[in-house]
Amino acid sequence: MDKKEESGDGDGEQPFNNEPSSLDENTHAEMCMLYSESARTIRFAKRLQWWTVGSTLLTFGGLVVIAKLVSVDKDYASQMVAVIILLTVAVIFTLVIHQFWQYTELTKIEEIDKNLSTLFAKVRKIKSSSEANISRYILLIFMIMSVIIGAAVAYLAIKRLLMHG
Repeated sequence: MDKKEESGDGDGEQPFNNEPSSLDENTHAEMCMLYSESARTIRFAKRLQWWTVGSTLLTFGGLVVIAKLVSVDKDYASQMVAVIILLTVAVIFTLVIHQFWQYTELTKIEEIDKNLSTLFAKVRKIKSSSEANISRYILLIFMIMSVIIGAAVAYLAIKRLLMHG
């Protein structure tokens, strides 16, 4: 890399002046540890969300298989539909709770960001928070719709088994 690229003069950009963190060494280490912990927690919550969606869809499939194997009658079908509805509501609630959990951790990260170097803040702002929020909520809507569609398919399959038993 030549001197021109290092100083930021290459593309008409203003030269970047990195201001290091004003925190003492121990506090800086604590902030880095909290940042790392929050980032891990966000990844964990996202993994839980996807695991919840996948296991819910498998559960719906299992309910349909059970209904087929036991020659479902009207009362049993009603109970299975109730389970599907309750499970769907509980899973949607869980997905939203995990989303709030991620938001809390992101808020902590943003607060930590204010106390670290300006280079750290510059790199973090490569992806805007608005863009990240839009992506996050589109994925949440996709997860919720996947669960709702899975519930509808399970309901229709059980209803069909009841009619054509």
